[in-house]
Amino acid sequence: MATIPRTKPAVAAPPGPSAERLPDFAGVDVGVLAARTDHAVLAEVAALLLRNWPSAQDAVAYYEDGPEIAVH
Repeated sequence: MATIPRTKPAVAAPPGPSAERLPDFAGVDVGVLAARTDHAVLAEVAALLLRNWPSAQDAVAYYEDGPEIAVH
């Protein structure tokens, strides 16, 4: 009878942020993207962005928009 040697299970890396840099989409024209995309989810997201962001002068970020941090 042949025996099959056991191997140890691979250990997964602990979860954490990737070292890979995210692409910079700062120059993307969301209006053009919304008009040209045929991807249903992307079109919906672009439409939502356009509806809630009427102009570049009105674009702001509030502290409340960030992750919730409990401070005691």
